[in-house]
Amino acid sequence: MNRRRGVAAVLAREWQRLLADRFYWLFMILLPLLSFAVLWAIFQQQVPRELPIVVCDEDHSSLSRQMRRMIDASPSVRIIPGNADFAEGQRLVMERRAYALIRIPSGTQRDVERGMTARIDCSYNAQFILPGSLITRDLSQVLASLATGIDVRRRQGQGEPAAASLAHAEPIRIDRHILFNPHLNYITFLLTTLLPTMLQIFILLTTVQALGSELKERTVEAWLETAGLSPWRAVLGKLIPQMVVYLLVGLFMVLFLFRCLDVPVRGSIGMIVAGTFLFVLAVQAVGIFLVAAFANLRMATSAASFYSGPAFAFTGVTFPSMAMPLLGRLWGEILPLTHYLRLLVGQAIRGASVQVSIPDCLALLLFAAVLPLVSMRRMGRVMRDSRFWGRS
Repeated sequence: MNRRRGVAAVLAREWQRLLADRFYWLFMILLPLLSFAVLWAIFQQQVPRELPIVVCDEDHSSLSRQMRRMIDASPSVRIIPGNADFAEGQRLVMERRAYALIRIPSGTQRDVERGMTARIDCSYNAQFILPGSLITRDLSQVLASLATGIDVRRRQGQGEPAAASLAHAEPIRIDRHILFNPHLNYITFLLTTLLPTMLQIFILLTTVQALGSELKERTVEAWLETAGLSPWRAVLGKLIPQMVVYLLVGLFMVLFLFRCLDVPVRGSIGMIVAGTFLFVLAVQAVGIFLVAAFANLRMATSAASFYSGPAFAFTGVTFPSMAMPLLGRLWGEILPLTHYLRLLVGQAIRGASVQVSIPDCLALLLFAAVLPLVSMRRMGRVMRDSRFWGRS
């Protein structure tokens, strides 16, 4: 049997298995698309708004009421109606009915009128990093604007010109330029990276299931005979249908991000498509390696879950890779997901040159080429040795 005939025969056999087993279509199409839809539903608002906070106004002055109005006008927060006392505000924060408690002490306006420094207390739960950072950012902006306005009016009241008053009130001004994702859109930030994370999990588990089930069900002998007794042809013919389906799902993911969700594409779409293809092959190569190493469907599935489940934490998206210990950085580097996200974010959001993403493409290519070469000798022994067949 020649090479082409062996692969073609395994392809035909695999399509029959795919059509007969709902598991594959569930994991290859339905669940990936469903996970995309669920993640989109979570982040469709794009930017967190109207986070509830409590304001305890002990001053009851015109200044405190102005401060309250300015805080409530901030887009990220919403003041819970009423003027809670400090104990009630603490209770609301402890019960997670509010994300922060802002206290305006008695005598705030008096201290400001006397030229003294007034202090506003903000208590928030730093365990919730996102709400805490948004609230403190908006509160800092409000208080800075209010303090600048008070200082300018005081200086103008002393006869100082308006331009000079503004310059003295803010002698050093930060001219900030947000390079990427200026609106802090969480579709651009998180959804762009979470969708490939889900795709990696499904590709890896399906690859392990496809290869490991042949061992568990003792169908390896028929599989090898169909491939002309070549482990390479057997594995290649088995994984090509999955590769085609997952490539289509990956391209749909890219289309969904860039056309339906309006994630910007500032770089090369061709590089993104090539990276998606290599990403699918790289994750399948990891699946081959796990099955060959454990020669057991149950153990290989557990290892795949351990490998891909926490992968997102090591990619450097939410916690910077440069700040991780050496072990964390090394773990991130042995994940195809890490290199694909660098390529995707670099080309889509940062608009990096093609040369910048070539190392990540080469890393994905190394996964796809080297892991099968390392694994197939062991895989061939496992496929030919009946002692590995039928293990649960």
